[in-house]
Amino acid sequence: MGSISESPSDQTYGTFRYLSKGITPTPSTHFYHLPTLSEFGDVRSLPLTNIRPSLDQGDNTPYKLSTHGFTAIRSPASMSSPPFIHQDWNNESLLKSTYIPETEALVKRITGAKTVLTDSLVMRKNLHSEVDGLAREETEEEMLLFPKMVGTKAGAGGSPAPKVHLDYSPKGARTHLRKYHPRTREFAKEVIEAEDRLLAEGFMAEEMKDKYDGPRWAMFSIWRPLKTVLRDPLALSDCRSFPKEDYVEFEVVFPSGVREVGDAKGHPEDVFLAYGSDSHEWFWIEKQEPDEVLVIQLFDSEAEKEDRGVAGGVMHSSVSIEGTENEEARESVEVRCIAIW
Repeated sequence: MGSISESPSDQTYGTFRYLSKGITPTPSTHFYHLPTLSEFGDVRSLPLTNIRPSLDQGDNTPYKLSTHGFTAIRSPASMSSPPFIHQDWNNESLLKSTYIPETEALVKRITGAKTVLTDSLVMRKNLHSEVDGLAREETEEEMLLFPKMVGTKAGAGGSPAPKVHLDYSPKGARTHLRKYHPRTREFAKEVIEAEDRLLAEGFMAEEMKDKYDGPRWAMFSIWRPLKTVLRDPLALSDCRSFPKEDYVEFEVVFPSGVREVGDAKGHPEDVFLAYGSDSHEWFWIEKQEPDEVLVIQLFDSEAEKEDRGVAGGVMHSSVSIEGTENEEARESVEVRCIAIW
């Protein structure tokens, strides 16, 4: 389904880790964390299609959100150039005043969305660890900070996730709007009201996509390396190559910004893990540079209505590539945002 590929002699393979069929994984008790790597026992070496040539095609790229569920674009960040220095990527004030507005503007330009809200920013700077800087308990004050800035503090960076997954199922995306933070709930008020009307009329959640008449909305991850990626690159699937039977719904604990009296600090949100198949198609940018951005669709109400994949969301994973084991840890910044049309 890809249209730009490498010759067989240059073919790169990545190591992908899927759930073993018949295994029920054990949930992590830590915020944002998937099950441990040992639960992903189906390990496969699969070919990667390098989409770097598409970066020169601009809006004519064959890799589009509407078909593949992802796209790639050259978009330099002002924080990657003087007067900014590399350490400024740990400066939460600068990230909020400079990088996040730039990223939201990029999402609006690419998607045509009217409004975009960033709900979290995640820094990854370490080699893979089962319990990394993202796992720490949040104080009551931190629960209400917005957007959530994860991994920016010294020694608190996250690590790559070498496990095939999609951050939200349709159910998980809807839970996120309602529970993650008062700001996400307020931002998506019109969406939530339209869905709640259907629920009040007796429609089931799984019928939502056929009856929903509110504004289109979507969730994205905007992924940028902070230096050339020499190990643990991010790989993306073509959502059309993933049959529905390969999706495995699973609960991950997220911090709860919207709580009733007596509620726990965390709430479950449904994500998708995956069963393996050699028919899955995988894409990457070889030696991805800081001005090369991946736009990853996590949910799209329009794609859900049109039954494109599982709501247009894209399975993804960091992958190991033979011969890169001794390279420095990957550094990346991820902005997770909600878009409404």
